[in-house]
Amino acid sequence: MNTLRLLLLLSAIAVPALTFADDAATIYLAADKTEELMAKDGQKITVYGETHGSGKSSSGMNFVNFKGAEFYLVTFKSDVDEFEDGEPADVYDEKRLAVTGLVSIYKEKPQIKLTSPDQVRILEEGEEFPPPGAANAEEDKGEEKPMPKKAAEKSDDGKKEEPNKKPPVDPKKYFK
Repeated sequence: MNTLRLLLLLSAIAVPALTFADDAATIYLAADKTEELMAKDGQKITVYGETHGSGKSSSGMNFVNFKGAEFYLVTFKSDVDEFEDGEPADVYDEKRLAVTGLVSIYKEKPQIKLTSPDQVRILEEGEEFPPPGAANAEEDKGEEKPMPKKAAEKSDDGKKEEPNKKPPVDPKKYFK
């Protein structure tokens, strides 16, 4: 019986601590911060803003566009069935959203691929977002990091340097 009480006590302490640690690690970025979003390519962040002008392609892809931003959400036809309340272009248009996912760049524009409604939170009218005290990417300017080299360039000693390469992506995660 004492073991059970000890386990309950430990779980009561550990769960809120884990939740707090996760919130502290979350990066929040406004949808209209294109340059900052481009710099987050391949990273999991939460993007927030108001949507407008969403739509669908003839192939069944859904696009959720953000007002005054080049950032958008894309849902492939293979993932649309995961959204029981309706297709993302219909459900999330003209709403304030907070969306969590991996940022990727397609045709020089940042996007997040929606695969589940769990990635999206519809914000209430007047709700302050990001939460007060949250790590905001715009505020976390810190030390400037050099931009990665796009192509092989000669260094100061005359030798060619290879460009930075992205890690391979598991296609099973994105294509069904």
